[in-house]
Amino acid sequence: MSPTDNIATRDKIRALRRARRYIRANEGTLARVINTYERIAQLDPARRFWAEQ
Repeated sequence: MSPTDNIATRDKIRALRRARRYIRANEGTLARVINTYERIAQLDPARRFWAEQ
């Protein structure tokens, strides 16, 4: 594994940790998208576009 691969992997891990923190706090763009999707899926299951398989 090259040093640039290590840096890219480290950046991905850091970004995931940051995203989890925002989702847990229920703030930020990603949390708003997930909350909106959840609300729409509850109101009308036919509109779910991320189908669990």
